[in-house]
Amino acid sequence: MGGRAINTQDLISVNRLWRMVYPYTAAHAMSYYARCEGTVLELGSFAGGITFELAGVYPGLRLTIVDENLAYIQYLRSELFRRSLSRRVQLVDTSLTRLAFPDGSFDFAIMRGAFFFIMTRPDILTEINRVLKPGALAFVGGGYGKDVPTEVIAEIAEESRVLNDRLGRRRVNIGELEKLLISVGLDKKARILEEGGVWILLRK
Repeated sequence: MGGRAINTQDLISVNRLWRMVYPYTAAHAMSYYARCEGTVLELGSFAGGITFELAGVYPGLRLTIVDENLAYIQYLRSELFRRSLSRRVQLVDTSLTRLAFPDGSFDFAIMRGAFFFIMTRPDILTEINRVLKPGALAFVGGGYGKDVPTEVIAEIAEESRVLNDRLGRRRVNIGELEKLLISVGLDKKARILEEGGVWILLRK
């Protein structure tokens, strides 16, 4: 995360803690994609939970998870095996700033927990844009997603705050995001959403 050491066990703890949230985050993302088939990429060390939900609901999606943290990839591999998803989901070890895919490979890209990464590594955004097909969409940002019941949030909020702060959470404002999008030349292709968190909706 911007050159900062990552505690993989804390990452795993966050992802397990959010298991009740991911159905809502996945539904929020899919409300913009609005398709039941296509190629979907989930990126980063908060990846996995959304893809697991999509795999159970959308058999027509071809799903890929990528990260550059080898220890976290090992955890994801074990989770895919445990959930009998090893043949359903492709798992790739690749730099987030040089994704191991040709231009125009994906219909939809998702990156939750993005502000841990993109504020200091804006090339991640340009790489996401590069691997999108023409007209494809990316949903990048952070938050629970919309429509999460308040009791679900209340149950995990404090532990989630502690873990994310320990991981080095970066709080950003809309002005910073607007400047970031301008700096990578994506301001005309993206809009910032403030619903269920803060998200960048990027259309190729």
